[in-house]
Amino acid sequence: MIAALMLLGAGAARAQYAHFPVAGTIEYEKTVHVKNFMKRHLSMSKDEGFDRTYIEQLMAKAPDSYVFKNKMMFNGSESRYEPIKEERTGIMRSIMWFGFDYETTYYKDIKNGVFRSVADYVGSNILTQDSLLKVKWKITDEYRTIAGYNCRRANGVVLDSVFIVAFYTDEIPLSSGPGAFHGLPGMILGVAVPEQHYNIYATKVTFVQPQVMAEMGKKKDKPMTRAELKTFLYDRMRVGDWNTEQQFNFLLTGLYL
Repeated sequence: MIAALMLLGAGAARAQYAHFPVAGTIEYEKTVHVKNFMKRHLSMSKDEGFDRTYIEQLMAKAPDSYVFKNKMMFNGSESRYEPIKEERTGIMRSIMWFGFDYETTYYKDIKNGVFRSVADYVGSNILTQDSLLKVKWKITDEYRTIAGYNCRRANGVVLDSVFIVAFYTDEIPLSSGPGAFHGLPGMILGVAVPEQHYNIYATKVTFVQPQVMAEMGKKKDKPMTRAELKTFLYDRMRVGDWNTEQQFNFLLTGLYL
C-alpha cells in the first residue's frame, strides 16, 4: 500500500513537471520557401535592369525550400532564441543576401518588457534594443500537435498589416516563442508568416535549467531602436535608386521578426 502510494506520488510529481515546466530548451526548424521568396522579391523590383535579370538567373538554380535550425533557452520570464550554426553550401551560400534568414539571436524578458536582437546583415552586426513587439492576437478553436504538445491556433497581426499564424501550448506557461513572437497564454511552438514565405515549428523540447544570456553582439556594436534601424537602413539601401520601397519594407519585416 505504501509502495503504491509512493509510486502514485512520484507519477503525480512527474505529471506536474511535464505539464508546467518553467525552464528548458526548445529546438526549432525554420522552413523558407526559397523560390517563392525570390519571386516575391522579383515582383517588387524595378521592371528592368541588371538586378532583375540576376535574380531570375539565381532563381533557376535555387532549391524550392531550405531549413534553418534554431534553439531557444527559456527560464522563468526570460528566453534566448539563437541559430544553430551550419555551413551554407552551393547556391545557398550565394543567395543568403536575399534575406531568407539573418542568423538573428533574440533575447526577450516578458516580465519587464525587454527585447534585444542581433542580426547578421551583409556581414555586419545589427543590434536592436526596444520594447517587445506588439502583436494583436485572436485565438481560434483549431488544434494541432507539435513536438508532442497539444497546441491551439491563434491568428495575429504585427507591424500594422503583417498576418501571422501561431500555435501555442499552455503546457509550457511562458508567453514567449521563436524570434520576436510572444503574447499568447503559453509557449509558441509553431508560427507561419505567409508574407515572408516561412514557417517555424518546434521539433524537440527538453526540460533543463539553461543559462539565458541577455548580452548581445560586441562592445563596439551600437544598439538601435526599430525606428532608428529603419532610418539607418533606408539610407544604406539607397531606396529609390537601388531598391524600391516595397523591397525595403519586405526586408525590414524580416529583420523585425
